Amino acid sequence: MIGVFPATPGVYLHVPFCRTICPFCPYNKVGYRADLAADYFSALEREASLYLSAHPGPFTSLYVGGGTPTLCLAELEGLLGRLPVTGERAIEVLPSHMTPPGAARIRDLGFDYVSLGVQSFDEGVLRRLGRPGSPQTNRTAIESALGVFDCVDVDLIFDSAYDDPATLLDDLTTCFRYEVDQVSTYPLMRFGFTPFGKGRHARRREHAALREATRLAESWGYERRSVWTFNRRGSAAYSSITRPYYLGLGAGSASFAGRLFFANHFGLDQYRRDLDEGRLPVARVVRLSAPAAAAYRAFWQAYTGRVPLRAGDPLLDHPVASALRRASRVVGWARREDDGVVLTGKGYDRYHDLERWVTYHLIEPLWAELMEEHTATSVPPRAVPHTTALWED
Repeated sequence: MIGVFPATPGVYLHVPFCRTICPFCPYNKVGYRADLAADYFSALEREASLYLSAHPGPFTSLYVGGGTPTLCLAELEGLLGRLPVTGERAIEVLPSHMTPPGAARIRDLGFDYVSLGVQSFDEGVLRRLGRPGSPQTNRTAIESALGVFDCVDVDLIFDSAYDDPATLLDDLTTCFRYEVDQVSTYPLMRFGFTPFGKGRHARRREHAALREATRLAESWGYERRSVWTFNRRGSAAYSSITRPYYLGLGAGSASFAGRLFFANHFGLDQYRRDLDEGRLPVARVVRLSAPAAAAYRAFWQAYTGRVPLRAGDPLLDHPVASALRRASRVVGWARREDDGVVLTGKGYDRYHDLERWVTYHLIEPLWAELMEEHTATSVPPRAVPHTTALWED
């Protein structure tokens, strides 16, 4: 055990820079400038040093997201060498960066898992989403990544309130023909603080689209490994949100330590200011009761479609998690299979709806508040006073 973490965590590293800001994207991001990136990575090095001085590692996995982290591979290189990792090293990649030379560069930095932000192969969908690149750029990215990395994930976005349902199936078919390891089919989330703003959702159409996607995937030899992902049988799984425990580094990152959830500042000025003054750049800390932590852990485990009966994890083995497993079987959301419970078709539909509720009622309010740091003229100071504050019982 490492301090407050029930088990060794993975590490998430956030790179908030983009050359083009996609209007639907809710994640913490700013326009790229070389000087701004240099200052940011200097601060990021200091944050990593504070944690590494208390816990030198190793971490179970590394996930680098953004933003567009492949804009900053040179800046990332030094920091990556300081983060000991025993498992996969994953990074999100803008398709136009995944050329053969780009793939070689990413692999040379030690990354073995990549997620390509394809979103669609349909020109009209890409334009409506404000995505850079083209359908051909997306195809070239897949062709450049296959055979180079241990796991190639392709992200797709579908908006059942507006898009032709056949578009998602066509996009999936393209991915299956390439035999990528994983396809992630995310429903478009509409955050009020993005240019897209709030919008309607066609819940039943989303359920129907994912059921059709599941049938199509199975016909191509793929299996549903989570609510929104399909994997080629026998392939590795690319995961960003189902890692049990994780430490977040960077402006806009978050950490989950079982009984403790904390989020960093989103504003780069406040993030750097805290580190300049020797403080961890933590903006919000939530201390969870054991039942609440168990429910939170069980919720994200259920995203994978399977919750073990005996996990060897104090939160998944907590009575609250056990009660949720039993209740899900009673209402028909899950069924017993071997040494766990797995989601039924009805369960996948209900979880899809529950995930959207959590996103809009818990995640969006926090992010909207922290996004205001980008425009605030002054931010009230908030401090985590010393390096080991988040590592000690």
